[in-house]
Amino acid sequence: MDDSSIQSLRSPHREYAQQVLLSYPGVKIAFDVTFENVWKLFLDSGFLYPEKVTRLEPVLPEIHSTMRTMLGCNGEVMSTVVIGQPEALDAHISLLRWCDETWIVQHLAALPLTGRGADATARLNLAFSYYGRIRPDIVWAKMYFRPNNVWPARVFGGFARGVEDPATADLRVFHYLVAPVDSGSPEVSASVHVRPATDADSEMVRGWFQERGRQAELAANHLDRVNYASAAHQSLGLTRHREVLVAERDGKPTGFAVLEFSSRGMNFSELTNAFTVYLFEPDRNSQLALIQAAKSRYAAAGYTHCIALEDGDVEAFLAAGFSTSKDYACFTFHRQHLERMEEYFVTLFGARKRATA
Repeated sequence: MDDSSIQSLRSPHREYAQQVLLSYPGVKIAFDVTFENVWKLFLDSGFLYPEKVTRLEPVLPEIHSTMRTMLGCNGEVMSTVVIGQPEALDAHISLLRWCDETWIVQHLAALPLTGRGADATARLNLAFSYYGRIRPDIVWAKMYFRPNNVWPARVFGGFARGVEDPATADLRVFHYLVAPVDSGSPEVSASVHVRPATDADSEMVRGWFQERGRQAELAANHLDRVNYASAAHQSLGLTRHREVLVAERDGKPTGFAVLEFSSRGMNFSELTNAFTVYLFEPDRNSQLALIQAAKSRYAAAGYTHCIALEDGDVEAFLAAGFSTSKDYACFTFHRQHLERMEEYFVTLFGARKRATA
């Protein structure tokens, strides 16, 4: 992207693109890449491996449509950062708007030779941290990475483990579980009733996180509002909303489940279409009831499979027809850590520091 093409962009994204390009030459906020450009890089780099492509094939038309929409208004609900020319990308990373002021850092991919020779991944991460600092609407960030993948575990995990402030940062590992929505489940006790959450349940949900010192998750996921919908995504014809289900016994809440819904193609691991169960006390019946209710809700929404993220015991999920094959570490953090993150990357990556102060 040259200066003339930057000038054609509408403010404020024009200014952000200009600052990134000046600070990290060759790293561009991409407004001229297509779905085909990005997809080719994902395949050539191995980011999308054959098994994953096979799993995505049934929903590829929706993925295609979603990515075209997001790329067509780059900077609104997704910001795509690249190295290389549109028709021959060398590396890619994107920031996806998760909630109003929370963004997911995702889809880091680089051609093998580029990653080793030109240090593309290092420069992308440096540019991302700088970009987050200059965009005031990026208040919270979330990074999902595989904890058994050496590079992100060292780079992202290394920084995350050095931040100890539950009000502004959280690092935890989730089991990633998948089940067909019509898979069988154990019979649930009739004493447990599951209902949709109402605004009156917001205090209950907020209290669960506050009492356990998980303030960063509470703020970043906007869980002070149990039923959330993104106006920014809706204005583009995309889906991005959340629902909460509450389990009760004798009229007393025993737990709740947070269900995410998004247009396919926002995240290739469907982390934006996953649910998590939270219990006030260990309670197998309430856990199973919430799991089964979540499966039914995703089935009603037209999904053939549903995904659960669980940071504790998975036995109830396995009994309900889920299988687990991998884990995801999730680092959630406030923008106040971005400056230190950039300096951490500068130290880690050595001479690949910003070209200007």
